[in-house]
Amino acid sequence: MDKTEAIDPFPAPKFLTLGSSSPSSINTPDMSGVLAAIYAIVFFIWVAYSLISAYHWFRYGHRSFLAVPLLAMHVVISITLLLVIAAGLR
Repeated sequence: MDKTEAIDPFPAPKFLTLGSSSPSSINTPDMSGVLAAIYAIVFFIWVAYSLISAYHWFRYGHRSFLAVPLLAMHVVISITLLLVIAAGLR
């Protein structure tokens, strides 16, 4: 390390920066597009899973009246988790 170079008190882990010790390094590629695409894929898989599970809960459920609060709980918890993930993308 050069004496004129500033010391980074909170270095980023190498697995997050693809080998560079500094997140603002020139050599680090921009992963924001890849992470957004992965997030979009996960979101669409969640939508498909939610629609299929809602259909099965209403169609084949023994007590279909319980499906409404369970579906609401599933959607609220899942949306909360997806928003936490989206907050980490910025």
